[in-house]
Amino acid sequence: MNPFPLSPLKYRHSILLIDDEAAILDIMTMMLADEGYDLHTAGSAAEGLKILKESPNFSLIISDHMMPGMTGVQFFAQAREICPNALRVLLTGYTDMDAMIDAINSGGIHLYLTKPWQRDELLYSINQMLSKAELIIENRRLDELVKKQNEELLELNKNLEEKVRIKTRHLDQRADELKTSYEKTRLILSGTVLAMSKIVESRDPYTAGHEQQVSAIAGLIAQKMSLSNDQVEAIRVAGSLHDIGKIGVPAEILTKPGRLSWLEMEMIKTHTQNAYDILKTIEFPYPIAQIILQHHERIDGSGYPQGLQGEDILLAARIIGVADVLEAMSAHRPYRPALGMEAAMDEIVKNRGVLYDPNVVDACLGMNPSPLSRQKIYKVKVCSISLHVV
Repeated sequence: MNPFPLSPLKYRHSILLIDDEAAILDIMTMMLADEGYDLHTAGSAAEGLKILKESPNFSLIISDHMMPGMTGVQFFAQAREICPNALRVLLTGYTDMDAMIDAINSGGIHLYLTKPWQRDELLYSINQMLSKAELIIENRRLDELVKKQNEELLELNKNLEEKVRIKTRHLDQRADELKTSYEKTRLILSGTVLAMSKIVESRDPYTAGHEQQVSAIAGLIAQKMSLSNDQVEAIRVAGSLHDIGKIGVPAEILTKPGRLSWLEMEMIKTHTQNAYDILKTIEFPYPIAQIILQHHERIDGSGYPQGLQGEDILLAARIIGVADVLEAMSAHRPYRPALGMEAAMDEIVKNRGVLYDPNVVDACLGMNPSPLSRQKIYKVKVCSISLHVV
């Protein structure tokens, strides 16, 4: 079983694999055969460009970097013109981070994976890329829905008097239409929240999907704690936007692979106040700005930016704070491999009642009967690793 949590996909996606080594293509094809993707392969960059020109509707393109005739970066520079909506992943043996960041910028590459890649890591990365592609598809669908609604409103205005008479005669029908309109508005709000969260992801491709994962985990914790539907929805919305303040942090700090300096850490810590300043004037039906401002507070007062303690911290912020730690530690980062959910659970159990709300931790332990419910402190040296959970 894949140790990385895979997000369910709504669509059947087309993937193009490019490598000049037939054995590599065979291995990747066999590995992805059972995942339900529409797979296409090419043995060279030129062949890959030909396939794209014939059928440019690919969701994901994965290419080797070192190939005869054309490098993967050069290939992607042309591929993005043919298939601009496809997400691009580069496989490389390079370890020079500056060179790879430059390659990502010049080739429009969304993610790179170093060789030799691990099967589970590759499957997880592909799943996360396709989840991101589905967000783009969903945003386009919502844009079309808004456009259609506007056209309908224009038509209603042309025949307003007649429409009023019709709706007066059919009050029950109107009630149903109002309910549908409310649902559409809710969907548009959800689409707007997703679009805002993608602002941060677009500046930090290594944590793509982080906000949505935190939102999902926090929502499950809230449900486990039997919070109201409105509270659960508020927590999910805040989770989807909790890192939007990082738009004010330099990209080179967000993508730095090594340990952050004190000054760099202080700059990243400004993201909670940045988020509050961005969101405080938006009239959400929930206190989203305040929740996000507090999601790095800790119950012993050691958090930031206000050093709040205990119940002075909003419950929603305490839940998102735990979900953020779980996702950040269990997910892969460029400066370290994924530590795994077991190590993440160790962290929150070890600091139950110190940093993290005991009730929130207990809810996490109750979500999965094994091994998370054992409430056991495993011997994992979490403190020696640069986590960047900020």
